[in-house]
Amino acid sequence: MTSENYLDLPPLLTAHGTITLPGSKSISNRVLLLAALAEGTTEVRDVLLSDDTERMLDGLRILGVGVEQLDKHVFRVTGAAATFRSRTPNCFWATPVPHSVR
Repeated sequence: MTSENYLDLPPLLTAHGTITLPGSKSISNRVLLLAALAEGTTEVRDVLLSDDTERMLDGLRILGVGVEQLDKHVFRVTGAAATFRSRTPNCFWATPVPHSVR
């Protein structure tokens, strides 16, 4: 393969912007988890509310992640920068949905 066939992009140091996606519990849970792992605050809009996403939100709160509901489908997540504050063992119900359990 020659350099004419691909474009090599350097790693990004920061990213910002707005993305609007259709409601999906899988996408909602993944975005909530990514926001929890990030540093700083993330406003997550159009969260599809379901039993799975409610359990994800409960689990993040138990782990010490700041989660504030701003509107029916809008949450502000204060990321833990991949370091959760909860240091004591916690038990919480995880539905048998793979990304909730992971």
